[in-house]
Amino acid sequence: MRSRAPAMADLFAATEAPAARRPSAAPSAAVSPPPPPQQEPARSRPRHLWYAVVFPALGGPQGMNASLQRLCLHAQRFTPWVSIEPPNALLLEIRGSVKLFGSLAALHADIDAAWSALQLRAQSSTAPSTLAALWLARAGQKALIEDPRLLAGRLAKLPVACTSWDGLRLSTLRTMGVGRIGELMRLPRAGIARRFGPAAVLDLDIALARQSAPRRAFAARERFRERCDFETEVETVVYLQKALDPLIGRCAQFLRERQAGVQALELKLRHRAEPVTRVHLGLASVTGDLKRLTDVSMQKLARLELAAPILSMELRSGRLQPLSADSLDVFACLGGVGGRDTAPQLVERLRARLGEQAVYGICPVPEHRPEAAWQRVNALQSAPRRPTRRRADVPEMPRPVWLLNEPARLSDADIVELNRSRSMLEEGPERIESGWWDGKDVARDYYVVRQAGGARLWIFQERRSKCWYVHGVFA
Repeated sequence: MRSRAPAMADLFAATEAPAARRPSAAPSAAVSPPPPPQQEPARSRPRHLWYAVVFPALGGPQGMNASLQRLCLHAQRFTPWVSIEPPNALLLEIRGSVKLFGSLAALHADIDAAWSALQLRAQSSTAPSTLAALWLARAGQKALIEDPRLLAGRLAKLPVACTSWDGLRLSTLRTMGVGRIGELMRLPRAGIARRFGPAAVLDLDIALARQSAPRRAFAARERFRERCDFETEVETVVYLQKALDPLIGRCAQFLRERQAGVQALELKLRHRAEPVTRVHLGLASVTGDLKRLTDVSMQKLARLELAAPILSMELRSGRLQPLSADSLDVFACLGGVGGRDTAPQLVERLRARLGEQAVYGICPVPEHRPEAAWQRVNALQSAPRRPTRRRADVPEMPRPVWLLNEPARLSDADIVELNRSRSMLEEGPERIESGWWDGKDVARDYYVVRQAGGARLWIFQERRSKCWYVHGVFA
């Protein structure tokens, strides 16, 4: 059985057993009193610092999402971590950018100046928690808060409407005489949870930095785009094809590095006086294969009539799409005499040279345990899989291309290194509990972690031993 595990406050926090109590030593005048406990630096200097900005003019539904995405590109000049908060707000994690800009006040002023340059009315605030920064920005209070201990006092004066809760909940609070966040925080937690649901208590804990609130970072759509300027005007299609081949090659390399494909390319030809000539290169399926891209471009240009000499050309790809199993078929581009017999002949030749067990096919098995979810088969081509119905309320996490033969245990030094390198938790947890019937039962919580260098690991925590393991690496 597989289910979603509850979120963890700290992914890599070492699980320690409570220390055994020791009997207190007899009092002695020679023994100096123990030093006072030091305060945790994390309380005064939080791990994250959030800049929230609200654009009141973007409250309409028309083009709202596209406008926020364009604003995210402007915000990424200050920090690579930007999140969209519907319907009209952005969240920026700026802890790592404060030192670069000199101070928090200077960074906050530079970001505000960017919105002013775009002639946008913006309300911004900075706080060590996501909801605190958003609530302050919605209330129109420009605050620069770095100490989490100051949040309760600053949030207490805000109206409850800045939480953007549903109308029924806000109406009930007004009926109870609760109009400020401070009045809401003074109510019993059990009563708030019973009347308004556990989500209301969770929002208060997040706003006061008692609990973290993960956000999904905005990632701009990648497209291949490259321009080539000619020293002299091109008047023949033959020369245009030779000049286009390097661009096609770099486009295929671009797609191969991202394990993605496209179903369309666009070639823009610029002339001296004539309008731009647009050549659409359509593909029958998603692919990143160099041969297919080259063949399509050559066939399209062979029928092209130039309206005027060409000064420059630009190759642009369509939207990047993940490659399917059909587009990754290693035998798809083979041809020659025999047609369908070419692939079996190649398999027989490889097996004769490398051994019968060296070339085999892989068949999926309906099993939740990753190491038992596949098996080797003699035939390379199996019947097409029937789509399996999945529950809509259980989202699927990605699976790595490279699965280790045996999970590699992470030592305490490895966990410390992951924390020190500021590894980022991308997805998880996903709980997998299965195999009790065959004596190889597992109980694991899986996570997708991106390291500082860009590598993505598939790790899990064994729920019984509380040990961490690496089970796969994403390509």
